[in-house]
Parts: sequence; structure tokens; C-alpha cells
Amino acid sequence: LWDHTVEEVIGGENPLGVEGVRARHVETGAITEVPCKGFFVAIGHAPANELVKDQLELHNGGYVVTEPDSTATSIPGVFAAGDLTDHIYRQAVTSAGMGCMAALEAEKFLAEQDEGEDVSTPLGYGAEVAGAAE
Repeated sequence: LWDHTVEEVIGGENPLGVEGVRARHVETGAITEVPCKGFFVAIGHAPANELVKDQLELHNGGYVVTEPDSTATSIPGVFAAGDLTDHIYRQAVTSAGMGCMAALEAEKFLAEQDEGEDVSTPLGYGAEVAGAAE
């Protein structure tokens, strides 16, 4: 049920289980009772785009547009992933994977912006960074 909040899960004790859900419509306040044997709660599907909505290209109800098979956005060097871009799956596991993609693409972008310095090898723990002590 869209635009509803769960007021009560109706169930029995013998046998233990869900028998239905009582839900209230968020605008009208109307109560609906739905018989069911289980239910899933969706917290919401609106992307939290407040930070980028006036800077990046958006589509499908506020999701950030990315290049095909990439997390690159309409601004070079800005990458987006997860709930901000995924209007299909909306799952934590896909968001985590997309976050990894964004990190790798950002690393590649930064390496390409560098002035010829090799930044592909991590310095490692305790390594000295040139100019850091100055």
C-alpha cells in the first residue's frame, strides 16, 4: 500500500503468525485492513537529493542521472551511487556495490587529473608524503 503507515499487525498466537495488517492513509486518515500471511515495510523510495538537486541532472522522481554502466554524473569528477541513483533495485547490497564502483571511478578520475605523478600505488601506513612536513 502506497502512502500508508502500519497501525497494527494482526496475528494469532496458536498458530503464531501474521493474519493481516491495519494501515492508515497518510493524507486521508482512512484505515484499511488487509488480510495477509506476511508483509514487508518499505521506508520510502524518494532519493535524498537535497544536496545535489540544483547541481546535477535528475530523472525518474529525483534520481541522479549517471552515464551508462558508470557512476559518473553530469559534472566531471562527481560520482553518484546507491539510493541516489538506483531507481530499480533499491537494495543495500546493490548500493554497496555501486559505492565501490564510485570510489574506483573517482580514484581513476583523480589519477588522470594528476600532473604525471604515479598515484596508482598506495603509500601504505606510516609512509611519508612529499611536502607534508613543510
